[in-house]
Amino acid sequence: MTAPKFSTGPATLDDIRDWLSSRPGDRTVLATGCFDLLHAGHLCFLEQARRLGDLLVVGVNSDQSVRDLKGPNRPIVGERERVTLVGALKCVDRVFLYDEPTADRQIRFLRPQVFATARASISAYPSEVASAVEVAAQVHAIDRNTPYSTTRLVDTLRANV
Repeated sequence: MTAPKFSTGPATLDDIRDWLSSRPGDRTVLATGCFDLLHAGHLCFLEQARRLGDLLVVGVNSDQSVRDLKGPNRPIVGERERVTLVGALKCVDRVFLYDEPTADRQIRFLRPQVFATARASISAYPSEVASAVEVAAQVHAIDRNTPYSTTRLVDTLRANV
Protein backbone atom coordinates (compact mmCIF):
# COMPACT_ATOMS: atom_id res chain seq x y z
CA MET A 1 0.00 0.00 0.00
CA THR A 2 1.41 3.40 -0.93
CA ALA A 3 1.11 6.49 1.21
CA PRO A 4 -1.20 9.20 -0.13
CA LYS A 5 0.30 12.33 -1.66
CA PHE A 6 -1.61 14.23 0.98
CA SER A 7 -4.91 13.80 2.75
CA THR A 8 -5.52 15.99 5.73
CA GLY A 9 -1.95 17.20 5.69
CA PRO A 10 1.62 16.56 4.70
CA ALA A 11 3.29 13.17 4.84
CA THR A 12 5.84 12.49 7.55
CA LEU A 13 9.47 11.97 6.62
CA ASP A 14 9.22 8.40 7.91
CA ASP A 15 6.21 7.73 5.63
CA ILE A 16 8.06 9.18 2.66
CA ARG A 17 11.22 7.19 3.39
CA ASP A 18 9.14 4.00 3.68
CA TRP A 19 7.39 4.79 0.40
CA LEU A 20 10.72 5.50 -1.32
CA SER A 21 12.17 2.23 -0.04
CA SER A 22 9.29 0.42 -1.78
CA ARG A 23 10.46 2.00 -5.08
CA PRO A 24 14.15 0.95 -5.18
CA GLY A 25 14.70 1.42 -8.92
CA ASP A 26 13.26 4.91 -9.06
CA ARG A 27 15.40 8.05 -9.13
CA THR A 28 14.19 10.43 -6.40
CA VAL A 29 14.34 14.19 -6.75
CA LEU A 30 13.95 16.44 -3.70
CA ALA A 31 12.99 20.09 -4.03
CA THR A 32 12.09 22.56 -1.30
CA GLY A 33 10.66 26.03 -0.92
CA CYS A 34 8.15 28.38 0.66
CA PHE A 35 5.66 28.27 -2.24
CA ASP A 36 3.78 31.27 -0.87
CA LEU A 37 1.20 32.52 -3.40
CA LEU A 38 1.78 29.56 -5.70
CA HIS A 39 2.39 30.89 -9.23
CA ALA A 40 3.56 29.79 -12.68
CA GLY A 41 7.22 30.22 -11.71
CA HIS A 42 6.77 27.65 -8.93
CA LEU A 43 5.05 25.27 -11.33
CA CYS A 44 7.82 25.68 -13.90
CA PHE A 45 10.47 24.99 -11.21
CA LEU A 46 8.68 21.87 -9.96
CA GLU A 47 8.03 20.53 -13.46
CA GLN A 48 11.72 20.96 -14.30
CA ALA A 49 12.68 19.24 -11.06
CA ARG A 50 10.33 16.33 -11.83
CA ARG A 51 11.99 15.76 -15.21
CA LEU A 52 15.27 15.07 -13.39
CA GLY A 53 14.01 11.76 -12.00
CA ASP A 54 11.16 9.34 -11.53
CA LEU A 55 9.72 10.68 -8.27
CA LEU A 56 9.44 14.24 -6.97
CA VAL A 57 9.30 14.84 -3.23
CA VAL A 58 8.76 18.45 -2.16
CA GLY A 59 9.47 20.03 1.20
CA VAL A 60 7.39 23.10 2.08
CA ASN A 61 8.63 25.57 4.68
CA SER A 62 6.33 25.94 7.69
CA ASP A 63 4.72 29.28 8.48
CA GLN A 64 7.32 29.97 11.17
CA SER A 65 10.26 29.22 8.92
CA VAL A 66 8.77 31.44 6.19
CA ARG A 67 8.51 34.28 8.74
CA ASP A 68 12.12 33.67 9.74
CA LEU A 69 13.22 33.77 6.09
CA LYS A 70 10.92 36.41 4.59
CA GLY A 71 9.83 38.62 7.47
CA PRO A 72 6.89 39.06 9.87
CA ASN A 73 4.28 39.72 7.16
CA ARG A 74 4.81 36.40 5.43
CA PRO A 75 3.55 33.94 4.51
CA ILE A 76 0.44 35.23 2.82
CA VAL A 77 -0.97 31.71 2.47
CA GLY A 78 -0.84 29.36 5.45
CA GLU A 79 1.20 26.16 5.54
CA ARG A 80 -1.74 23.75 5.34
CA GLU A 81 -3.04 25.40 2.18
CA ARG A 82 0.45 25.65 0.64
CA VAL A 83 1.06 21.94 1.31
CA THR A 84 -2.32 21.06 -0.21
CA LEU A 85 -1.71 23.18 -3.32
CA VAL A 86 1.81 21.87 -3.92
CA GLY A 87 0.68 18.30 -3.27
CA ALA A 88 -2.15 18.64 -5.78
CA LEU A 89 0.25 19.40 -8.63
CA LYS A 90 0.49 16.55 -11.11
CA CYS A 91 4.30 16.65 -11.11
CA VAL A 92 4.57 16.21 -7.30
CA ASP A 93 4.55 12.70 -5.83
CA ARG A 94 4.88 13.47 -2.10
CA VAL A 95 5.02 16.61 0.03
CA PHE A 96 6.19 17.29 3.57
CA LEU A 97 6.34 20.32 5.86
CA TYR A 98 9.48 21.39 7.70
CA ASP A 99 10.23 24.02 10.36
CA GLU A 100 13.91 24.73 9.85
CA PRO A 101 15.13 27.55 7.59
CA THR A 102 17.13 25.00 5.57
CA ALA A 103 16.36 21.41 4.60
CA ASP A 104 19.72 19.94 5.64
CA ARG A 105 18.22 17.36 8.01
CA GLN A 106 15.56 16.33 5.48
CA ILE A 107 18.12 15.92 2.69
CA ARG A 108 20.28 13.71 4.90
CA PHE A 109 17.26 11.71 6.08
CA LEU A 110 15.62 11.10 2.67
CA ARG A 111 18.89 10.69 0.72
CA PRO A 112 17.55 11.65 -2.72
CA GLN A 113 19.53 10.94 -5.86
CA VAL A 114 18.93 14.54 -7.00
CA PHE A 115 18.51 17.76 -5.03
CA ALA A 116 16.85 20.39 -7.25
CA THR A 117 17.17 23.97 -6.12
CA ALA A 118 16.87 27.45 -7.55
CA ARG A 119 20.19 28.74 -8.89
CA ALA A 120 20.03 31.66 -6.41
CA SER A 121 19.66 29.19 -3.53
CA ILE A 122 23.07 27.65 -4.22
CA SER A 123 24.78 30.67 -2.66
CA ALA A 124 21.91 31.58 -0.30
CA TYR A 125 21.77 28.12 1.33
CA PRO A 126 25.20 26.50 0.93
CA SER A 127 24.54 24.06 3.77
CA GLU A 128 21.80 22.41 1.69
CA VAL A 129 24.27 21.86 -1.14
CA ALA A 130 26.76 20.42 1.37
CA SER A 131 24.07 18.09 2.77
CA ALA A 132 23.18 16.91 -0.75
CA VAL A 133 26.84 16.26 -1.54
CA GLU A 134 27.17 14.40 1.78
CA VAL A 135 24.50 11.89 0.67
CA ALA A 136 25.90 11.68 -2.89
CA ALA A 137 22.92 13.50 -4.43
CA GLN A 138 23.43 15.32 -7.69
CA VAL A 139 22.76 19.04 -7.12
CA HIS A 140 20.83 20.55 -10.00
CA ALA A 141 20.37 24.33 -10.12
CA ILE A 142 17.24 25.51 -11.91
CA ASP A 143 17.11 29.03 -13.29
CA ARG A 144 14.33 31.29 -12.04
CA ASN A 145 11.52 32.08 -14.42
CA THR A 146 12.19 35.81 -13.99
CA PRO A 147 8.75 37.36 -14.48
CA TYR A 148 7.45 35.37 -11.51
CA SER A 149 8.27 36.17 -7.90
CA THR A 150 6.05 36.02 -4.84
CA THR A 151 8.04 38.80 -3.19
CA ARG A 152 7.67 41.02 -6.26
CA LEU A 153 3.93 40.25 -6.43
CA VAL A 154 3.45 41.03 -2.72
CA ASP A 155 5.41 44.30 -3.06
CA THR A 156 3.32 45.30 -6.09
CA LEU A 157 0.07 44.55 -4.28
CA ARG A 158 1.13 46.48 -1.17
CA ALA A 159 2.22 49.48 -3.26
CA ASN A 160 -1.20 49.62 -4.91
CA VAL A 161 -3.28 49.36 -1.73
